Amino acid sequence: MLADVSMAFGVIPFFFLKDMSDRLAGTLSAAAAGMMATAGLVQLVGEGLEKAPGIQAWEVALGLALGAVFYAAAARWVRAHEDFDLLALRKSGGTQALMIVAAMTVHSLPEGIAIGVSFGSGEEGLGIAVASALAVHNIPEAIAITLALRANGLSTWKCMGWAMFTSLPQPLAAPFAAWLIWIFEPLLPFGMGFAAGAMTFLVVNDLLPEALEKINRTRAAAAFMAGVVGMVVLGRLVGM
Repeated sequence: MLADVSMAFGVIPFFFLKDMSDRLAGTLSAAAAGMMATAGLVQLVGEGLEKAPGIQAWEVALGLALGAVFYAAAARWVRAHEDFDLLALRKSGGTQALMIVAAMTVHSLPEGIAIGVSFGSGEEGLGIAVASALAVHNIPEAIAITLALRANGLSTWKCMGWAMFTSLPQPLAAPFAAWLIWIFEPLLPFGMGFAAGAMTFLVVNDLLPEALEKINRTRAAAAFMAGVVGMVVLGRLVGM
């Protein structure tokens, strides 16, 4: 629950950002793309490879591929079913906002499993350390989610609610992973790769094209790199 609630802290700065032009919305989309790509390919894939060293890295690679396929299929299904919505998110933010929340929620599942596995390992203090680290790590992720959702027209309060929603798998999955550690621990490398694949496909398929509709390529590339640098710096500061 601490890891989930910490998402709110990443949204607080956006209460001071009021009106948004198309140019700013495009810049925020590109910056969010950079942050999400970094979170997926650096943090999730990096942790997955640490847990599956050597030839076992195929699990992460398979997860990446299937995560991308899953996101592409889910996005196609959502676009084909215009009446599908989740708590009026599609109505207020459009299809892209719905898919952003879906991808980030999927990405939180292996993190919740990691918390549970850490508590179930029996190593003293490990569970608290991992849960605390993820709580702090969720703050820059909340920034990335809010950048993307604000660019789609959602209010800051709604961004906070949806940011916390995307981390619900953490408190929900952790107890089961702790109780059934022998099942969940071997699934972590694949799960992290799967989440990273879905997030990366989201970035290339949705966020960057959206940004390029509103700003030129040079500005989009600069904002994307600013997002990458920002996530790397924040990740180092919070120990990601």
